[in-house]
Amino acid sequence: MVYRQVIDATSYVFDDLRDLLAKATPPRSGDRLAGIAADSAEQMVAARIALANVPLKQFLNEAVIPYEDRRGHPPDPR
Repeated sequence: MVYRQVIDATSYVFDDLRDLLAKATPPRSGDRLAGIAADSAEQMVAARIALANVPLKQFLNEAVIPYEDRRGHPPDPR
């Protein structure tokens, strides 16, 4: 699901919940090195506003970390 936030005349688009969460967090050097940090303070604020408007049920419907990548998950029963 794509998330959008408009501030003044600038529209910010976030590809998915994972991208939105990454851009909304305070800047960290590791996030910058990984290329997932917000490009500007304005983009970070836009992400925070957009995140505040996300219903809590959306966190249950959209996996931020795929099930297979989670540590400690039970093995696939197949």
